[in-house]
This record gives sequence, C-alpha cells and structure tokens, in this order.
Amino acid sequence: MHSRSMVAALALLGLTTLAGTQAQAQCAFDQSSPNAGDVLRDPQPTVTLQFMLELDLQQVRIIDENMTEWPIDWVRTAGEVRSAEFRATKALPPGKYLIEWNGYLRRHYHPDGGSIPFTIASADATDAAPASPAAGSPTGAAPRAAQGSPYRAFLGARAPQ
Repeated sequence: MHSRSMVAALALLGLTTLAGTQAQAQCAFDQSSPNAGDVLRDPQPTVTLQFMLELDLQQVRIIDENMTEWPIDWVRTAGEVRSAEFRATKALPPGKYLIEWNGYLRRHYHPDGGSIPFTIASADATDAAPASPAAGSPTGAAPRAAQGSPYRAFLGARAPQ
C-alpha cells in the first residue's frame, strides 16, 4: 500500500514536471529599434526587429492607441528570418504606438510574438521629450534585457492603455 502511494506521487510529480516544461516557450525576440518605451521625434522611424532564432515572421504592424493599424512597407518573405526592417508609409502623428509582430518558431514547434511600445513626440516638445534610451547605443538598439520584455503583460505601467 505504501508503494502504491509512492508510485502515484512519482507519477503526479512526473506529469507536473512535463506540464511545466510544455508551458515554457522560448522567445525568439532579441532587440529592436525603437526599443520599448523610446520617445522618437521622427514621425516615420525605421523599425528594426532582431531575433535570436530563425523565425517564420508572419505579421508585423504598427498600431496606435485606438488600435488603428498604420500602413507600413514590410513585405513578408518566404522562409525564416533573423531580422526585419520596415517604415510607416505615412507620417505618424504624435502619440503612443505599438509595434506588433507574430511568427512561428519551426525549430521549437510553437508560435511566438510580441509588442514594443514607443511614442512619437510632438514637434513642439523637442526639448521636453526625454532622450531615447537607444540613442546612446552604437547600433541604435538596446538589448531586451535593458528595457524589459516585449510583451505587454510584462511592461506594466509602460504598456499603452
């Protein structure tokens, strides 16, 4: 009887361990420009996304606070990529925006995606706008670890409402 409860406990422990492993997804995102929380003066910034793993990038878009999607010049490529670069085809008015991206990690058999909040400063706020954290970086992009996660849930108060 004691051995049955031990086997049941080990089986439960094994299932719990396997279930926890399944839930942990590896994020392919490495860094971006603009980075999370950046305040930009350029109303048509070049957006660069870099990934640690090859990703079948299926969608990228820029949306504003009202969930309006802004046109961009990104064209989906066949196959997997480690980076993407695009621009808004219209000038973005001052306000808060999100870069959203979605893809599929074939190597790990799961979807991946995220969002990166940034702000376009008004033209008259050039002196009042804080300096972009990525401005001092030689590549123009700060690593994800410096500014936090690309996921809205982990950005807390910094995520657009």
